[in-house]
Amino acid sequence: MLPKPGFTRSLKHERTLAEIVSEGGTLRRRDILFVIRQLCLRLERTADDPERRGNPRIHPRNVIVAANGEIRFADRDLPLAVMEAWLPPELDRSDPCPPGSEVYALGMLMLYMATGKEHKTDAEAFVRNRSLLSLIEGCTAFDPGERFRDCTEVLEAVRQAEGRGRLLLKWLFALLALGLLAGLVYHGWREGSRRGALAGERPGFISGYASGYEQGLADAPGLDIGGAPFDAANGNLPGNLATVGGPFAACSETAVFVLLEGEIQQMDPYTKTAEILKTGAEAADLHYYEGWLYYSTAEAVCRLNPGTGREEVFCDRQTGKLHISGRQFYLHDDDETGYLYRINPEDRSLTQLNGALECRCLNIVGEKLFYIAPDRGNSIYSCDLDGGSSRLISGSSYDSLCVHAGKLYAAGGNGLIRMDLDGADPERLSTLPASCPNVTDGGVFYVSGRGRSLEWLSPDGRTGYTVVPTATGSFNVAGQWIFYHNDDDGGRLWRVRVNGSDAARVTTAAAD
Repeated sequence: MLPKPGFTRSLKHERTLAEIVSEGGTLRRRDILFVIRQLCLRLERTADDPERRGNPRIHPRNVIVAANGEIRFADRDLPLAVMEAWLPPELDRSDPCPPGSEVYALGMLMLYMATGKEHKTDAEAFVRNRSLLSLIEGCTAFDPGERFRDCTEVLEAVRQAEGRGRLLLKWLFALLALGLLAGLVYHGWREGSRRGALAGERPGFISGYASGYEQGLADAPGLDIGGAPFDAANGNLPGNLATVGGPFAACSETAVFVLLEGEIQQMDPYTKTAEILKTGAEAADLHYYEGWLYYSTAEAVCRLNPGTGREEVFCDRQTGKLHISGRQFYLHDDDETGYLYRINPEDRSLTQLNGALECRCLNIVGEKLFYIAPDRGNSIYSCDLDGGSSRLISGSSYDSLCVHAGKLYAAGGNGLIRMDLDGADPERLSTLPASCPNVTDGGVFYVSGRGRSLEWLSPDGRTGYTVVPTATGSFNVAGQWIFYHNDDDGGRLWRVRVNGSDAARVTTAAAD
């Protein structure tokens, strides 16, 4: 008999997952992994069943849980309209169950069991467990190439997640035993209790504050202004890279980082508490990628681990503007030669990709470059990484651009325009003079009009909001925060939440 998960203890007879979640609430991580593991095993056993094609089955109303912990599928087909949210976005509706669609449905099922919701956009806001969120994203990534290939890969990932959980449990028991042993010594017990209280108070407060803030933000009425969700494949936003001098703010899964007068600061996005990671850095081009902060200096490209404080030189053979795009490292020597290099992260070697390229607002998208050509009337061009296949995208004169989600956003004296990457279907989002477009999944941020206010537009371009009404210089978006140069305060660096609240000047350690 299979070991019973915790949520089946109150079951008197078999129920669907939809009934269990709607009546009893969301499930714990280990129970979610149990259900997915059993479904993957069942799907593997029926891999050659011809009935599986054309009959998508993975849905909370179609998964039966018995009182003894057995998991099986109901012997029925749900209407395609009911299954809509459980099918991958690229799906051809004439073939509702192609290879790989079960992987997407398993991810949506994990999201449903963890949150009670059926929308993929709710994942980061409600799934607090990072390993579970990673499994969900591995099943439901927008790009099918970034998903698990089949149920066998999902099963292996689930087993690894369960193994890590059991190892953590063993460590917790070992630490508990040591704590009990230390409790036999009175003075040690009293000192340990005092230190434990102090050590636990801050992370406990921050965790509770973060959960409450996110829930309150989700429940509050008003405009759905979103920031920049963490992107593991890129070091920073394309709009941040277009800033003169390079990006000066970045975000990780749990923190935001900013450069200010030689300091690298880390700030908690919820409590606003900040700490200094490094002074005297003289850094530019700030990126966060796979646990490291990357930045350029006049001599080299360096990196810093925010958790350990470890610093090291990443590349000392060439300097320039750093790009981390699509998990690739690039260096653009925009001040001198104009050459573009690729950095091999394994041996830190450089490969020159093209010849001299005079450009502004360089965006690297896959194997293509998009940029403003100042020597050709500030028009927008694209070319291959090696500089070949140069193509005019738009012949108008522009101040700045950025690329997001397959669309090109260009700004200048004639306003803000959105177009396809080949220049087709131009759409004017604003007729006022505009600059510095910075686009995220949460909307379009840009500087607008002669007053240079910082504005936000909804992704569909129908709703606008003034985030900062005063004169704004360059700005960077980092998670739910915007760092901007306040021209009404002598160009000093300020920060504000994406909804316009909590505006304040950013200060250095010396100022504090």
